[in-house]
Amino acid sequence: MLSVTISLAAQEITGSWSGTLNVMGNRLPVVFNISRTDSLYSTTMDSPAQNAFGVPTTKTTFSGNRLEIVATGLGIFYQGTVQGDSIIGTFNQGGIPFPLVLKQSGKPLLNRPQEPLPPFPYRSEEVKFPNKKDEIELSGSLTIPDSTGRFPAVVLIAGSGPHDRDETIFGHKPFLVIADHLTRNGFVVLRYDKRGIGNSTGDYQGATTRDFAADAAAAVAYLKTRREVMQSAIGLIGHSEGGLIAPMVASSGKHDIRFIVLMAGMGENGLETVMEQNRISMQQLNMEPENIEQSLRALREIFESLSEWEGREADRVVLRDRLSQLWEQYPLFVKMKINKENFIRNQVNPITTPWYRQFLTLDPSQFLQKVKCSVLAINGENDTQVVPEKNLAAIQSALDRGGNRRYELKAYPRLNHLFQESETGRVDEYGKIEQTISPEVLSDITAWIKKQVKQ
Repeated sequence: MLSVTISLAAQEITGSWSGTLNVMGNRLPVVFNISRTDSLYSTTMDSPAQNAFGVPTTKTTFSGNRLEIVATGLGIFYQGTVQGDSIIGTFNQGGIPFPLVLKQSGKPLLNRPQEPLPPFPYRSEEVKFPNKKDEIELSGSLTIPDSTGRFPAVVLIAGSGPHDRDETIFGHKPFLVIADHLTRNGFVVLRYDKRGIGNSTGDYQGATTRDFAADAAAAVAYLKTRREVMQSAIGLIGHSEGGLIAPMVASSGKHDIRFIVLMAGMGENGLETVMEQNRISMQQLNMEPENIEQSLRALREIFESLSEWEGREADRVVLRDRLSQLWEQYPLFVKMKINKENFIRNQVNPITTPWYRQFLTLDPSQFLQKVKCSVLAINGENDTQVVPEKNLAAIQSALDRGGNRRYELKAYPRLNHLFQESETGRVDEYGKIEQTISPEVLSDITAWIKKQVKQ
């Protein structure tokens, strides 16, 4: 037994290690994908049952048969010891420990054929830049065409969630694919880890959309310090929540933004966006229309009450009671799928965060009406997270009210929220699709931006 343990410890710990958490009778598979550069280890985490893939972690150490993985922004800590061909340990999230035994698996979850591989026909730099107001340092990758001169530049702004610079999601790296495509076409591209994620400092859990907008503005300020960048030709590409942040930055008039691209960006306010997402989710559960309307009324009351949230124990008791009543309204076949206590617990913490409560109050039209630069707004017709018809119409209406006629709108048949060619557009389909992003979308974005920066 001892010799086997020594043999495994002498091997590389790198690779994919998988196990299953038992959370109140629910089995949740977890995969840690461990890699090493020189003497430094790094890890991404997959939770297939929750359709979360490539989630970045903060720190990984392996010494003396002992593995430790920390994801600070998510409150996750794993500690385990190599024993035979397994790692025996404890997965801790939010102070709650769960036993977790890991076994090694070398097979990737899915092929990702669009992910670019070296050698690249351009330069790539690891960069750091400050958000001076919040006293944090953001880390990212800057890709630069491999020729002399100054180039138009783009900042990529990720959607909601603890995204790294590649906006890694469901095993895909859409921002890596976009940055590669644009840089091959003559653009400098900056993509960065969100605050508190990857190599960026700061507090992700306590941050709001306005904080992320300040980080995007800091990225623009950094680009202006680079000699390779054409100062008058800097633009923003924002996906999902990033499509709200881009007009927030552009509308201030302080940053000389030349253009913005809104990929599945919101036109409706945060509350209506969340309500529509819940409506679609209930329809996918095959609930009856009257059950859906009744549940949505209760849910709207819950969301509206969060404007008065102060975090007191009395507030938590009231919220739990309201969520309990909401669960009771669900039909029996839905209750059989969703454990009551899990439902309440999984709702209370996320919807009371500063980010969520602020997001519910944000109205994109307030910013879009003040945007004076060129705008490209695109959606997939299969998008079930940001419904294309309502949001594109709302974006157009806001731009018109502000007197901006320099915009183009487009909805793509069969494309989902990630701009993948899809069948249903449902979230549980994202990770099963090999395509990361439609080539047509990449081509259209590139051609449109080239028109905006043409001298």
